[in-house]
Amino acid sequence: MTCEKLFHSARSAAFGLVLVAGSAGTVLAEYPEKPVQLFVGFSAGGGTDVIARGFANHVGEVAAMNGMPMVVVNRPGGSGLIAAKLVRDAAPDGYTLTIINSGTFSAADMGSPNAPVNPREDFTSIGCMSQLITSLVVQKSSPYETAASWVEAMKTGGKTVRWATSGAATMNAAIGHLFLDSLGLKHQTVPFKGGSGARNALVAGKVDAAFIPANLVKGFEKDLKTIGVPTAKRDPANKHVPTFAEQGLPALDIAGSMCIWGPKNMPGDVVETLAGAVKSVTEMQDFEAFMGQSGLAAIYLGPDESLAKLNSLYDVLGPVIRNIKG
Repeated sequence: MTCEKLFHSARSAAFGLVLVAGSAGTVLAEYPEKPVQLFVGFSAGGGTDVIARGFANHVGEVAAMNGMPMVVVNRPGGSGLIAAKLVRDAAPDGYTLTIINSGTFSAADMGSPNAPVNPREDFTSIGCMSQLITSLVVQKSSPYETAASWVEAMKTGGKTVRWATSGAATMNAAIGHLFLDSLGLKHQTVPFKGGSGARNALVAGKVDAAFIPANLVKGFEKDLKTIGVPTAKRDPANKHVPTFAEQGLPALDIAGSMCIWGPKNMPGDVVETLAGAVKSVTEMQDFEAFMGQSGLAAIYLGPDESLAKLNSLYDVLGPVIRNIKG
């Protein structure tokens, strides 16, 4: 064989090796090939952080995630919008995500004309793994066992109801305003920085009632009781509590889904992988048990359902929040 033929043969062989290596590289690069960061816009130890860590601990068990871990990163501030802005500006490759209650997400946007992000336009919906349900809560010693009997007593007494909630223009606050206004009750809002502060004020008897997430009553059953929720169906984690509609009160269907979002324009196959991972985790018994310990239920919503729930919050609570903000 001539030198020239040997050269061409060697070059062809080398080119073939490059193709093989390239193919192997494509397989190895299948998403995900490195850890995924999940940004939490609240402090470590808070409700969103606890859910995020419980979820992240199980993601690596999903086969489609290639054994890659999900790492929780806290960036508190701005009602979760600091973390959301960071994720919005990240590369849309599926390695930078955020988790936030859709009620908090939408309320923070609707409550400020200068909100740094637009939840409906700046992000890719991945899916949800739980929901936070606002509830009407009174003291355990209260003679009222249902929201209906409480409302009747408030109307008959003609008093101004002082009620606590988590912030002046949060989802919880908006639901309280919507419910009480629709019934024509005179009321005064006492907002706190977070649901825990509102709960503690009710325990101390400083207010007549509270509109706070139902899961915040867990561990305080000796002091408080939930007498109604603004959802179409009962909360799976608190099945003993009837909905407002069941009690002949204004029928509402509002809940804050706990969802994961990524930057806009993420590849469809990456979204599909992540959405599948969310669904798989919600079906794990260990995750269901973990959520139950926090007074919550594991509930899956896909990307389209997640976005639809977000849109419904804008439609229902938008006018209320705008009115609160003046």
